[in-house]
Amino acid sequence: MTDILFYGATGYTGELCAEHAAGRGLSPILAGRNADRVDRLALRLGLEARSFALGDRAAIAAGLTGVSTVLNCAGPFSATARPMVEACLAAGVHYVDVTGEIDVFEALSARDSEARGRGVALLPAPALTSLRATVSRPTSSAACPARHG
Repeated sequence: MTDILFYGATGYTGELCAEHAAGRGLSPILAGRNADRVDRLALRLGLEARSFALGDRAAIAAGLTGVSTVLNCAGPFSATARPMVEACLAAGVHYVDVTGEIDVFEALSARDSEARGRGVALLPAPALTSLRATVSRPTSSAACPARHG
């Protein structure tokens, strides 16, 4: 398994991440609950699309087939992290998100021993500031070519 899945790919941050990844020649699987929106974005970027809601455990499990890592971009994370983390732990899939919600940090920290025992990394908001800077840099560079060109 080497595929990464971006869940919430059609939201603001998810779309930025998807565009950035595709622009660098990466091929994440794009996913979210709205099949039409996910399919349109995936078609535009030439990527695979999957759609499933986080209220359906079997659908989440099926959506994670062949995936090694999930990047959860779908907020509010207080509602989306738990079902995705449950599915990731069950499937042995690493979990990363872009949250800034303290309750999510605490909830994932409380599951650290379980995750380690399953060989799964749970990483809420790693280098969030750096990620935002990296994703937004092309825009800021274009706006200020004399400084960043």
